Amino acid sequence: MDVTKDLEVMLGDPKKAIKSMMVPLIVSYLVVQLNIFADMSWCSGLGSNASSAVSSIFPIYWIISGFGIGIGVGASTSIARYLGRDDKASADSVATQTIVLAILFGVVVTPILLLAMDPMITWMGIGDIRKECADYIIPMVWSSVILIVNGAIAGVVRAEGAAKKSMVILLSAAILNIILDPILIYVLDMGLLGAGCATAISTAISTAIGLYWYRRKMMYIDISFKDFRVNIEQMKDVLFVGIPRVTESTLISIMSLIQRFLIVPVAGMMGIAFYNVPWRYVSIAMVISQAAGSALIPVCSAALGQNDNVKAEAGYRYSFRITVAVMTIMAVFVFIFADYLVLPFAFSDSMVQYREEFAHGLRIYALFFPFMGMVDIGSSILQSLRMAQMSMVMAFIRNGFLVVLMLFAHTMDDFYWQLFATEVLGGMTMMAMATYEFRKYKRKRMLIGV
Repeated sequence: MDVTKDLEVMLGDPKKAIKSMMVPLIVSYLVVQLNIFADMSWCSGLGSNASSAVSSIFPIYWIISGFGIGIGVGASTSIARYLGRDDKASADSVATQTIVLAILFGVVVTPILLLAMDPMITWMGIGDIRKECADYIIPMVWSSVILIVNGAIAGVVRAEGAAKKSMVILLSAAILNIILDPILIYVLDMGLLGAGCATAISTAISTAIGLYWYRRKMMYIDISFKDFRVNIEQMKDVLFVGIPRVTESTLISIMSLIQRFLIVPVAGMMGIAFYNVPWRYVSIAMVISQAAGSALIPVCSAALGQNDNVKAEAGYRYSFRITVAVMTIMAVFVFIFADYLVLPFAFSDSMVQYREEFAHGLRIYALFFPFMGMVDIGSSILQSLRMAQMSMVMAFIRNGFLVVLMLFAHTMDDFYWQLFATEVLGGMTMMAMATYEFRKYKRKRMLIGV
C-alpha cells in the first residue's frame, strides 16, 4: 500500500487537496450528525422528560469531545507544517506526544466532571430530571480518555491527508452507535443509560481501529512509544493551537449550559427542547463548513510550511466559496420542508403537540446557515495561521453577546431571533478577522523576504 499518496495530494494543488479531503469528511461528519439525530430520536420515544434531559445535558459530551478535537487540531496544524518542510522525524514525534497529551487530559477531566455533575444539574435548574440526565451522560464521562484519544487520533490521521482513513474512524463509531442504540435502550430496557453506553462502546471500538493502523505501520506517520520521552517543546507546539481550540469548544459548551439556565424560567423544561431540537439540522448543515475547515487546516498549514502563501490563499478562498454556496442551498431546503423535518423528534403521543413550535424555530435557524459556515471557515483559517487564540476570543465575544441578549428574552421567539442576530454578526466578524490576519501575515512574510 502506498502510504505517501495522500500526502502527495495534500502537498499539491490546494483546491484538489481540499476537495479530495472534503468528500470523505462530509460523509463521516454527516453520519456522525445522523447518529446524534438518531440518538435524540430514539430517546424522544421515551417521552418529553427524556428528550429534555438529552437536550439539557448534551453540552457535557461536547466539552469532553472538545478536548480531543482541540488536541487533534493542534496536532494536525503542527504535523502538517513539519510534513510541508519534509521533516518526517519531527512529525512522527509530535504524533506520539499528541496521544500522550490526550490520555493525560482524559485522566484529569474524568474526576472533575464526575464531581461537578450533580452541582451542575442543580445549578441549571433541571433537578426534576436529574436521574435522566445522569443516566445519559455518566457512561460518557467514565470513557473520557477514550473520547479524547479518539479526537486526537482523527486529527493525526487528517494531518497526513488521509481523510478516507479519518472517515473510517468516525463512521465506525457512528454506525455502531446507531446499531447499539435501539438494542440497549429498548431491547435490554436500559433507557437513557443504554444510549450513553452505546456511545462509549462504539467510540472505544473506533479508537482501537485507529490505534491498530499505527501499530501495524499502515500509515505514513509513525506513532511509537519505544524509548518514549516527553518533549515539552512539541507538546507546547500542539497546545499552542490546541488549548485555544479546547478553550473555545469548552466555552461554547458552558455558554450553552448558561443559555439553558436562562430558557427554563421563560419557557419551562420544554423550552430547552424547542431551542435545541431544531439545532440538530443546524449541526447537519454545519457538516459542510466543518469538513471544509478540517480539510483547510492541514492543506493550508502544509502550504504555509512550504512558504507558499499563494497556495494557502487559494485554499482559503475555495473553502469559503463552496461552504457559503452549499449551506445557502441547504437553508432554502430546510426552510421549505421544516414541517416534515421535525417529525422524527415529535412522533410519540406526548410530543405531537409540539410539532408546530419545532418547525417555527427551525425556519428561523435556517436563515443563518451560511453565516454559521463563515464562523467555521474563519476559525479554521486562524487556526492554520497558528492564531487560534483569536478564534477563541471571537467565540467568547459572540457567545457572551448572546447570553446578554437572552437576559431580556420574554418568549421563545425572542430566543430564536437573538440567536439569529448573534450568528449573522458572528459569521461576518469572524471572516473579516480571518481575512485581516492573513493579509497581515502575508505582509510580514514579504518584509522578511520569504
